[in-house]
Amino acid sequence: MAQSSGGGGLLPELRLGDVLQQRNGGLGSPAHIIRLGIAVTIAWLVAITVSRSSLGIFAPITTLLVLQATPWSTVGLSLQLILGTGLGVLVASLWVNLVGLSWWSFLIAVVASLFVARMVPWSIAGQIQIPIAVVFVLALGPGSMQQDLWRVLDVIIGGVIGLLAVYLYPAKPKPAEFENALTRYRDAIVRVLELVGHGNGPEGTLLEAGVNHEYVGISRALRDEADSARQALVKLAESSFWNPRGREVAARLDEDARRLRRLGGIGVQVRGIAGAANLLFDRGVTQPLTAERFGELVDQLAHMARVTLGDEGTELTQAGQESVVRESEELTSALDAAARHVMVHAGDVQAVIDAIALLGRIDHIRRQLLIYSAWTDDFVDSENGDTDQDHA
Repeated sequence: MAQSSGGGGLLPELRLGDVLQQRNGGLGSPAHIIRLGIAVTIAWLVAITVSRSSLGIFAPITTLLVLQATPWSTVGLSLQLILGTGLGVLVASLWVNLVGLSWWSFLIAVVASLFVARMVPWSIAGQIQIPIAVVFVLALGPGSMQQDLWRVLDVIIGGVIGLLAVYLYPAKPKPAEFENALTRYRDAIVRVLELVGHGNGPEGTLLEAGVNHEYVGISRALRDEADSARQALVKLAESSFWNPRGREVAARLDEDARRLRRLGGIGVQVRGIAGAANLLFDRGVTQPLTAERFGELVDQLAHMARVTLGDEGTELTQAGQESVVRESEELTSALDAAARHVMVHAGDVQAVIDAIALLGRIDHIRRQLLIYSAWTDDFVDSENGDTDQDHA
């Protein structure tokens, strides 16, 4: 069973096999801490009441380790700890009862358990549980098989209590975190556009060979913003999976992924504009497209982006098509006039070609913004094959 990876592959598959890769997500919110404290206490009470182990510690420790903020991650850690503990306790019990406890038997058991843990394709939390279980058994010394079996059962008890604690009233997914990440990405894209438009020196400015404009480094940081938004989307998907309070969020995940993918396509093109402008301006060649005129065009493009996607700091929105079309028509006219001026320029042929290519990049983003609300996954696939480079 797997959740569909709609939205062009941005959503995680969430296969059952992937659950063993889940990692501990930290203590989380105050509500999660309270839930964790109550669950651990219940696990301890159940263990000392039901278990026949000499020490009722395995159940509360397991609950403490497995209980996460989402059902999906809790299931993952529960399976890892139960399987890891079961394996460690079983092998260590047989070993210590067979050869006894001494410094060399302790060393061999620990080293062997570490090698086994290294081979298991789990998260570090699940891997380390194997040697931890071995150390616990060795520290407690030889015992009866019944005692060893109860140690494993205690771990199962702790895992089950952890699952019940998260499933009885799971935390509601928080789409606001993804929306905030998407907003930051949108604002970063438009901010880079504005920097590119105004980051080229006046006529006569000359950069040394190998020196980039300041906006090149800033444009590369767009990749970090894109990664943050993708991580927020994955977290949202995981928090809604197997979560009865996350059905509404789960129903919107495909569209959330498409929104991120559309924005990512624009971000790729903006990085391309930054790279192309970096090579074109302040390089000692008279340009048919001046830095001043380029800045005016980019300002128009940035304004169209604000109209289409929302103002800085506000939630990512889609404007009415009429206002977007109006902005598009004005920018198209300005690009057409600039292209005509470049085409009749009698200067360096390569400079003319580069200027036309740069105008084409601006027009490309204009078209992306114009059809943003109807942008399909197939269209994005054709876009992302181009200009994913820094042009440094």
